[in-house]
Amino acid sequence: MKAVVTGANGFAGRWLCEALVKQKATVFGWVRARPSKPVPGVRYRVQDIRDERGCREAMREDCPDCVFHLAAMTHLADCEQDPLQAQATNVGGTRNVFLGMPDSARGLFASTCHIYGHPQGEPICEGHPTSAKGVYAESKLEAEREIERLGKEVTIARAFHHTGPGQSTRYVLADWASQMRAGQSTIRVGDLALRRDFSDVRDIVQGYIHLARRSVEPQVYNLCSGVSPTLGELFELLRDGRACQPIQDPSRVRASDISVFCGDPSLARSVGVGPGRPIQVTLKEMV
Repeated sequence: MKAVVTGANGFAGRWLCEALVKQKATVFGWVRARPSKPVPGVRYRVQDIRDERGCREAMREDCPDCVFHLAAMTHLADCEQDPLQAQATNVGGTRNVFLGMPDSARGLFASTCHIYGHPQGEPICEGHPTSAKGVYAESKLEAEREIERLGKEVTIARAFHHTGPGQSTRYVLADWASQMRAGQSTIRVGDLALRRDFSDVRDIVQGYIHLARRSVEPQVYNLCSGVSPTLGELFELLRDGRACQPIQDPSRVRASDISVFCGDPSLARSVGVGPGRPIQVTLKEMV
């Protein structure tokens, strides 16, 4: 396999590149800047996905069999602060990548569970109505629609929450793990009653690889665990007997937070995506 991975230096992108290299794929990693710690075996290309012509030329040179499009503005606050950039990157960039993809290639778009909005029931299946709220979710939903208009062979993977070693501390579980590693006696937290469906990032990228196979019908799939523990339960797994105590930080509590968010992995499981590792194993590694 010859694969292009956009966002190759991002959290999931690095893990995806490592997994593809282990499977003996030829990997072209598209990045905004040369990585300080490149994944061995990856051929990096500095490519702005907002540049339509540049994407077309890069695709002609790399000539991939498969395109994994992960590059995006993903942090919710960043998207809210710069909606025009989020639109240009998440929507325009997606169009440019798949417009330039060879007609013979297969595509995988890393979308998000956030496009569902407030759940009308649990667990959330792929047929659940989409009701994206906020710049990030709205831009990813629009990107999905842009893909449909292009008419290319692209699978859409709606990944639910995922974490693991190497994640930025801007995200909740990585932040707590970082505070615990630093030996802090109190850990700043938000609403621990919220329930979230978390997977290991390595299982998510294996899901991407599996769904990109020619034998799998290109449609929309949820990638999730199907289980939604409370953040308090996840905190206890991270703490694992340490003396640190959670202290609620009012700035981390939002009235708009959804109380329960749990996905239905049945469709992905039906085409061979595995259940993945228990989240407690992931959390132990992170601390």
